[in-house]
Amino acid sequence: MKLRFKLYLLALLVSLFAVNGCAKYTDFVPKGQNLLNRADDLDQLMNVNYSGTAFNMNRLSLIVNDMYLLAYNVPNVISSNVLTMDKVLLTYDENADRAALTPTDGRYDGLYKNIAMVANIVLTNADQASGDKKLLERLKAEAYVLRSYMHFLLVNMYAKAYDPVTASTDGGIPYVTDINFEQVNAKVSVQQVYDNMLSDIEAALASEALPDRPKNSMRFGRGFAYALKAKILLSLRNYTGALEAVNSALAINSTLEDHRYLLEEPVMANRVLSRKGLTATDNLFYAFSNTFDPSLLTPTYEILKDYYEPGNIIKDYTNVYNYQYGLIYVGLPNIPAWFAQGYESNSAGMTVSDLVLMKAECLIRSDKISEGMGEIEKIRIRRIATDIYKPLSAGNVSQAMTYLKRVSRIEFLFTWRNFVNVKRWNSETAYAETIKRTIGDKTYVLKPTSPLWILPFPQSATQFNTTLTQNY
Repeated sequence: MKLRFKLYLLALLVSLFAVNGCAKYTDFVPKGQNLLNRADDLDQLMNVNYSGTAFNMNRLSLIVNDMYLLAYNVPNVISSNVLTMDKVLLTYDENADRAALTPTDGRYDGLYKNIAMVANIVLTNADQASGDKKLLERLKAEAYVLRSYMHFLLVNMYAKAYDPVTASTDGGIPYVTDINFEQVNAKVSVQQVYDNMLSDIEAALASEALPDRPKNSMRFGRGFAYALKAKILLSLRNYTGALEAVNSALAINSTLEDHRYLLEEPVMANRVLSRKGLTATDNLFYAFSNTFDPSLLTPTYEILKDYYEPGNIIKDYTNVYNYQYGLIYVGLPNIPAWFAQGYESNSAGMTVSDLVLMKAECLIRSDKISEGMGEIEKIRIRRIATDIYKPLSAGNVSQAMTYLKRVSRIEFLFTWRNFVNVKRWNSETAYAETIKRTIGDKTYVLKPTSPLWILPFPQSATQFNTTLTQNY
């Protein structure tokens, strides 16, 4: 990654702290050491606003065919003679040189910035810092969770999905554990990345220093740590371990977002969908691109036709989807835009919905089909109008997984989860799916094995780190 020259790193450091109102931390003593040597200083460093470009996952939603381009006329993008990354992904063009179209990448830079300049600084300085030792132990535990989560997002975007047969040789990403900004961090295998992520989470939990729930949902508590452990173990296909971690998280927070209150208003125009992002009770960890996510995002024809169930409260009983805005923003007929600016989605973090659907999958994979379906129904009963809702039943694992994938797709619409989940399922022949996107009279196809599932490393990273050969 682009972490080689001190001047460049110092500029990023200044930028990071300026955003968070911590400019004093960029002062240096004569020997070049920073002043982050007190518990209170490190505590303030952890007060990051996890929002903006690093957490803009719209490109992932475009790949998985959850949405079209934001504020682009889709037919014009397709017909244009100018080759852009948006056109490549919209048309599933595997022959394009995506690396050449990626001079920089705000997700890549931003996620590594959180690792190198927040998590690793805390982990490097905490043992020598003065102040409350219990606070310092908690900060170290939080930093381990942060480092693991940022790498989890990165490896799922820039490398193959974990495959137990090939993970030890599949190219991964750099796993950065130091603050030596002049050192080139070599790319390691997917297996090494997952081993390191799990090790960081285990270290955080073993310390017993994490609170059950943090002081706000942009800090890290035990509930999120267990949720992340479950995500990692689910990728490793350790369903027993993942289920145990999920249950530990659910013992801390089991509050699901519920849309049934929207049915109580007598007039549709008064059915206002709202969610206060930072304080929502279903949060495990809150991160987002914009506070008004997912307003102005547009679902695809396939999402509307194949994944939304009849009686979906948001789609069929509110004015959240606006077809006039949809036509304006994407230039396609009969496509609505989500417009509910008071709904602050947790688009880049995790919620209790993650726990419930992970639990459902673990149970189904363990041949406990009825129990797994019961978890799925906890979501559906809160999303479908009462007079239309009917519970589903599955006779075998395959049918239960089909239901799970459909419900999950709408529950995590416009977030990173659908991309990561579908990519993960694509690593198994039994659950791999070919995605088809039809626009006008043309159908574009994305195969489960397509290289488009792996994002290119940006040139801003590869030109400074020769180990960053592309993983596709």
